[in-house]
Amino acid sequence: MALKDILVCLDPTEAGERRLRLAAAIAREHQAHLSASYILSEAIPGVPPYEGVGIPAPTGATEIAQGRVVAGVPLPGAPPIASPAPLSSAELADIVEQRFRAEVQPHGIEGDWHLFGSGDSEELIALSRTMDLVVFGQAASDYRLPTGFSPEDIVMACGRPMLLVPFAGEFGSGSVGRRVLIAWDGTREASRALHDALPLIALAEAVWVMTVRPRDANSDDRGPSLDRVVRHLQRHSIAATTEESIGGDIPTAELLLSRASDMGADLLVAGAYHHSQLREAIIGGVSRDLLDHMTVPILMSH
Repeated sequence: MALKDILVCLDPTEAGERRLRLAAAIAREHQAHLSASYILSEAIPGVPPYEGVGIPAPTGATEIAQGRVVAGVPLPGAPPIASPAPLSSAELADIVEQRFRAEVQPHGIEGDWHLFGSGDSEELIALSRTMDLVVFGQAASDYRLPTGFSPEDIVMACGRPMLLVPFAGEFGSGSVGRRVLIAWDGTREASRALHDALPLIALAEAVWVMTVRPRDANSDDRGPSLDRVVRHLQRHSIAATTEESIGGDIPTAELLLSRASDMGADLLVAGAYHHSQLREAIIGGVSRDLLDHMTVPILMSH
């Protein structure tokens, strides 16, 4: 299936700006429609509104906020202000919308804007269900989303592939899917993630399919259908190699992220919440660890 309808979830942070550039690059590559959603955030107790976050001022922002600080970033040429008042949530939303328009319009990308309040998580999920891909950000300590809008909430409910982008690092200089690590354990969720990733990895230069076997597994076991996965990818004109690792004291998520770094991967593909979100929240799990410690964009499906 081609990627023709993409949704990117934005916020007034530098990470949100990088996420926008990445989503726009994917939309350009796939000639896709790009929708943007903005979720009005909640205040963090004890922290002044939006302190420490900021996005570049959009072109023409001086007409909107002359002499003020735009999302924590002083405007070029604006007079210095000792104690600028923080922007309201609505003002920040307006500025992020401008940044979105400025990113898509020069490149001929069709796009639309959706604003959600703190009680509108079901509306965002309903919108996500009509998309080919949802681009979302890793949770950050300096920007709090309302209840029901966390990455795990959306990926569990929307039924669509979600590209999770780390809050640290630069991933907006180009598209993703050139060097890919696929986490494979034979589960339904891993299969969903693999097939949902096919449009993103069609032009991959290198693909690894990795499984982590229990320490007490049969050494003659080739792992859960690794060879079949490679043959399937070959039929999609995607060359792939396999890799097996033995689990043990090192968590599976750490093994995957370490290998992704070693391989110079720009995308990790993994199923989300194999058992249930509640069980993983209680006993821990690969999905939770990946979301907490991700260092590379992750394509997740549930």
